[in-house]
Amino acid sequence: MMQAPLLTVRNLSITLHREGKHLPVLNDVSFDVAPGEVLGVVGESGAGKSVAGAALIDLLVPPLRRSSGEISLGRDRLDLMSPRQMRNVRGKRVGFIFQDPMTSLNPVLSIGKQLTDTMQAHLKIGRAEIKRRALAWVERVGLPNPERILKAAPHELSGGQRQRIVIALALCAEPEIVIADEPTTALDVSVQAQMLDLMRTLHKETGTAMVLITHDLGVVAKMADRVAVFYAGRVVELAATSDLFATPRHPYTAGLMGATPAPDAEGRMQVVPIPGAMPGIGALPSGCAFHPRCTRAQPDCREIVPPLAALEAGLAACLHPLPREVRS
Repeated sequence: MMQAPLLTVRNLSITLHREGKHLPVLNDVSFDVAPGEVLGVVGESGAGKSVAGAALIDLLVPPLRRSSGEISLGRDRLDLMSPRQMRNVRGKRVGFIFQDPMTSLNPVLSIGKQLTDTMQAHLKIGRAEIKRRALAWVERVGLPNPERILKAAPHELSGGQRQRIVIALALCAEPEIVIADEPTTALDVSVQAQMLDLMRTLHKETGTAMVLITHDLGVVAKMADRVAVFYAGRVVELAATSDLFATPRHPYTAGLMGATPAPDAEGRMQVVPIPGAMPGIGALPSGCAFHPRCTRAQPDCREIVPPLAALEAGLAACLHPLPREVRS
């Protein structure tokens, strides 16, 4: 018997309201996340990844608005909740990790105050236990001298230390799912690897589901169970990580892989960029949005918007998908 999804998104559309126009930003996006699963969300800048993540817990900032769609967490419809109800969901049932830790941390409150306030708001435990857990979470995310860290202000910590605290804040109230929006982008390369190792360890320990938003295919290869590939506000491919990397079916997915630096037979780094650029908001071409950049485009690609359809393994929104051949 298949496990029921924890998070269900159906036909989610987001529009940008500007100068009397309603411009599509996200168009008819659907996906599920199972309990304990990590769903990677990848695509170029402007693909709609972060907008989708913000929409899940009603963090869209005007002039962005949800125009249609259903978002369910278990049996509860998040898209029907009032702002007050959503405040109770954020933190307790859904954690959020932003790419810039300073946007998540209150600059005038100590780290300890922010951790204890979060747990006090969402967990029915006493003050002594909250203090014990705050110290434990600082240790759990790999920071030495937890007493000193709890007394520190955010500006007294390094970028990597702040991001570790943000991860602790996202998990300390024991949420069912965490949305991580480019959680390593603002960090140095050496610190990025440490954060990924930390997130992978904590995910295994807590069993918390995750939506991991990133532009880095290497990150999803290490972290994700399945991958949703976004292009111009739509999901164009959705598959298990192993299937996606072994045999991508959408030409855009294959293009992303080719544009990722990789060594050739002689050890030289090779990059094959995707020609052209993603269309801007309000400038979508007719038919398949990727057809102006696609080497496989046929006349029907200019006329028909391809649906996200089932293939042998996974889903792809392409009229002429790549053959199912395992990549070498």
